[in-house]
Amino acid sequence: MPASRTSSNGSADQAWLLYDADCGLCKFVLARVLELDRSRRLRPLALQDPRAAELLPGLSEAERMESFHVVEADGTVHSAGDALAEVVPPLRRFPRAAARLYGLVAGNRSRLGKLIPDAARRQAERRIDARANGQ
Repeated sequence: MPASRTSSNGSADQAWLLYDADCGLCKFVLARVLELDRSRRLRPLALQDPRAAELLPGLSEAERMESFHVVEADGTVHSAGDALAEVVPPLRRFPRAAARLYGLVAGNRSRLGKLIPDAARRQAERRIDARANGQ
């Protein structure tokens, strides 16, 4: 399955952003990333979707679920802190900071997730669904 699709602005450089659909914090953060992604470069896909295994063929299910991943149009995979740097470009200059920030948030996601109001969760799900469906 190719990672690339032509976006609404005509570019073919879209990338898949694979996330844990069972994680409220993950969905909340993903929705914010999609909101900032004005070029519509990122297309969300739940790690639980069977297509995720096709996009990450070298990873076991446990390895896939350890972090979020960005799969570029050419098949290049970025995971955890490297993926964070891909979706927040200024962090590319600070890969160690991106890795630490990712680890800090990921290591506390169940605690942080409890702080997200239900209304914000529902809004995040709507935004993700809309982008996943090409809207």
